[in-house]
Amino acid sequence: MKKIWRWFFNGLLAFLPITITLYVTWWLASLAESVFGAPLRSWLGVRSEDTGYYFYGLGILFMITFLVLFGLFMEFYLGRLLMGWSESLLNRIPGIKQLYGSIKEVIDFFNPSKKLANNNYMVIVTLMPDVNVFGYVTRDTLEGFKGDLGGKDDVVVVLPFCFQMGANTIIVPRRLVRPVDMSFEEGMKVALSGFVLGDDVKTGRVSEKQLPKSLSQ
Repeated sequence: MKKIWRWFFNGLLAFLPITITLYVTWWLASLAESVFGAPLRSWLGVRSEDTGYYFYGLGILFMITFLVLFGLFMEFYLGRLLMGWSESLLNRIPGIKQLYGSIKEVIDFFNPSKKLANNNYMVIVTLMPDVNVFGYVTRDTLEGFKGDLGGKDDVVVVLPFCFQMGANTIIVPRRLVRPVDMSFEEGMKVALSGFVLGDDVKTGRVSEKQLPKSLSQ
């Protein structure tokens, strides 16, 4: 009986990621088709019971084309100017401001360019003897930061919660921080899974070339 249960859970663990991934992909495709499909049908003069020049998947292709062109537009000064104006407008509306800010923070969290710009990297922080916590640095100095929060020898570390969304933010002296030799993506996989995933990741001190000057000194 124990073997049957073990086989069941092994099958479940192998089956669920594939199923959820396929379902989310199908849901996004259906959403794109429903949002962009109706305007395309109207523009092509195709009724819902007809096919005409329209075929299933055209809405998805239109969405991909639209996002590519919109991303290209954001490379230009005018695009960035309009986006900045739109964000400024949204940030003035009560309720919408908090909603937009929360969504943008979540999106930026998974944005590689944002993470590179913020210089996030994984660290181990020694809070007490024989007690370490695992997280990532968002600021390697508080020198010049508004308020009396810390100095040039203090770093800001975010400690993600495992198996849920959320985190704690701590400010600690740089001497308590030890960088870990793994990418941000690998580190987040380890942290969010409670070290269940990522057992092939090597830990140790990274080379000085990979560190900010403040931590390599």
